[in-house]
Amino acid sequence: MDQTNRDLWAASATGDLDTMVKAHKKGGDLNYASGDGRTALMRSSKRGFIEIVDYLLENGVDVNVLDKNQKSALMGAAKKGELEIVEKLVNKGADINARDYKGRTALMRAALLGQLNVVDYLIEKGVDVNAQDEMGRSALMEACVAFKFDVIKSLVAAHADVNAQDANGCTALMRASYSGYLELVNFLLENGADKEILDNNGQKAVHYVREHNLDELKPILK
Repeated sequence: MDQTNRDLWAASATGDLDTMVKAHKKGGDLNYASGDGRTALMRSSKRGFIEIVDYLLENGVDVNVLDKNQKSALMGAAKKGELEIVEKLVNKGADINARDYKGRTALMRAALLGQLNVVDYLIEKGVDVNAQDEMGRSALMEACVAFKFDVIKSLVAAHADVNAQDANGCTALMRASYSGYLELVNFLLENGADKEILDNNGQKAVHYVREHNLDELKPILK
């Protein structure tokens, strides 16, 4: 990396628009990727540097370039809840269903961290709510693990499959049962979750309930 690109690269992580513009005018490559494949757009998107992102987009950077782990700028912005940047990236053609090296999507990242505004926006744009990663986990499963109830409600309203199973045969209901979330267990059952589904070991949701939650959950799961 020469000094010009080094300055540009540093500016993308600090939000220093003046330095970025100067480096670009000196011939700096706005699409320059570091050794791990990260670009200035990726770094500024997840940090919420809207002015930097605007400058990069106005100058035609590739919104769909992926780093060595197949992660995109959109994934970083979605994870951090940077809705305005997510919107800008999508409007410039960012792939809302792109997957990283583990099969994880921007929606999964946002769901796990409870970024409701981002989740709702991606749903509005037609994201695949039932995409599953390499372990078979969906955005709904991730939100259930983290008990992000508002996100769960949005995903279910968008027809997320409440009975999808991961690579171990585990469902969202099983995850909620293990965590002892009574309100969530009831919600999933009311929205079509099947308590009779078996995982790969022949276990039902009721078998995931830990001892201290048995009195509460066993009656509704048996």
